[in-house]
Amino acid sequence: MRSPWLIWSFIPGLHWLAWIQAAALTKQPRYYWFGFVYALPLLLSVWLRRVPFALLLLSWGLSLLHAHMLKRDIDRQVASIAPATSDREALMQALLHAALQHRGCLSVTQGVMETGKAFPEVEAVLQEMLASGYVFTRNNPETGVLEYVFKELL
Repeated sequence: MRSPWLIWSFIPGLHWLAWIQAAALTKQPRYYWFGFVYALPLLLSVWLRRVPFALLLLSWGLSLLHAHMLKRDIDRQVASIAPATSDREALMQALLHAALQHRGCLSVTQGVMETGKAFPEVEAVLQEMLASGYVFTRNNPETGVLEYVFKELL
């Protein structure tokens, strides 16, 4: 999954904006608090002019680590809030969530079980995603079942 909010975490001094954007995208107030906590050393350095540079770097490093630890959860929350524009897109989103729960690999049967849609419909969408390059197929090494592998979820 793409995480545009995460880009801010790589910019020292602006790393706290990653949490503000995550809060805005997920509508989770706790992320605003994280943003405030990680911005505090910067705010103190502007106000007091005597905050050690090491404290600013520590804030940035901890924020970066924290963001990467919560990346999947935040991305999952963002994906669940984002409105699907069509039934086909809604099914794609549901298959993505199902694949996330199955460690990035999904069979047609698992897709049917998770979404409640018919076999031909699920298979058609998975084939469409395969043709677009979003997934690739392989046979499960243990069961031999054809799986659709979501590269970005591995």
